Amino acid sequence: KLAAVRGFSTTCLVPPGDCELGPGLVSEGGDLGSLPLTFMPVAGPEASEEAIEAAAASAEGLILAIDNEGAFGKPVLETFLQPSSALKRVAVMSRYLNGEGMGFFASAAKTAANKDVWAANAQAVASYKAMEAEVARMSGAAGVEWTVIRAGTLKGGGSGCSGEEGDERSGEPSLLTPAFYELGQQDIVNWRLLYDCSALKVKLVRGDTLPGPGFTAALTATDKVGAGDSHRGAVAAALVEALRSPDAANRDYSVAAEEGREFPGEKEWSHLFEAAH
Repeated sequence: KLAAVRGFSTTCLVPPGDCELGPGLVSEGGDLGSLPLTFMPVAGPEASEEAIEAAAASAEGLILAIDNEGAFGKPVLETFLQPSSALKRVAVMSRYLNGEGMGFFASAAKTAANKDVWAANAQAVASYKAMEAEVARMSGAAGVEWTVIRAGTLKGGGSGCSGEEGDERSGEPSLLTPAFYELGQQDIVNWRLLYDCSALKVKLVRGDTLPGPGFTAALTATDKVGAGDSHRGAVAAALVEALRSPDAANRDYSVAAEEGREFPGEKEWSHLFEAAH
């Protein structure tokens, strides 16, 4: 959504079910209007290998991101990172891989409080490292610039409003619609909505230097902003802005959530990349 809002003509390759789900998360009622956004199934009977290859060959920017702890393997990367394509920059989502603030407490919070807590298990870390290495290698061979955007525990992602009449809570309207809050496990109090109203400030640093939740993991696993948190909207915006930031070429950055009610605009994101160190 953010790529299309920023004016990029955007094709989103998604699992088959998300082709129906996606428009309703982007626009209330599912009407995309003039937004330059197309959803294309990457698998299933409606998927077209020719259409996917054509989209890959014509794209000047590529974002590779998975919301869960999956990483892209070599066959997928080879489809998109080809020397004969029009590609200029690829932005790929990875994770905090330095191991700080992980261990028992993070793993326990993941099991007991929030399955999305990033606890850096060994298999996932190895997969992300292998993906990063392949992206750098293939990008170099194809003459393409790359950027790695690192996330910790992914939280939030919606507009901060329930959509119910009389709800005057405010978050960031450019993020996903209230339909987002109907996904996944439902609690009596929708902590994701509360998080989206209070965790909109962003910290962006260069490299893989940010810690995980540490011994406070159980206390900050849901609505509270804690170490190791990354707002989904901030990670998405960082991936989009990395495609056009001169400073982001062939570098990696880590995104952290901080308490605040103002989400960075385009100019602020440009400054965040310039100032990151």
